[in-house]
Amino acid sequence: MSSPFANLNHVLRSRDPSVDHRRATRDLVDMVSHVTARGRTHGIKIINISALGLMCRSEEELLIGERVTVWLPVLKDYPAEIRWFEDGRVGMEFLDPIKPRLYDAIMALIPPRQTAW
Repeated sequence: MSSPFANLNHVLRSRDPSVDHRRATRDLVDMVSHVTARGRTHGIKIINISALGLMCRSEEELLIGERVTVWLPVLKDYPAEIRWFEDGRVGMEFLDPIKPRLYDAIMALIPPRQTAW
């Protein structure tokens, strides 16, 4: 007879902080930019980015669920939604994924970060 816990590996993995649950690999970057929210522009520092979204630091509190635009090379003001905000860090999901060719062009212009924080 099999154990009732035989198929719970996914639960154990979901609680393991070493497991990355992101849908896309993030690139570590070091870029100063800005986000426009509620008609005001706020400075941000982008920490990591993927074709689906980014994480940045901001001194302004941005509201979860809020639609914003974030300035990125090549794309200029790109629409995103705030997914989370915690201790000055902000997670944004782009409303439309960045196409691979455009993402490569952006990454060619953004300085990579040498170490994780």
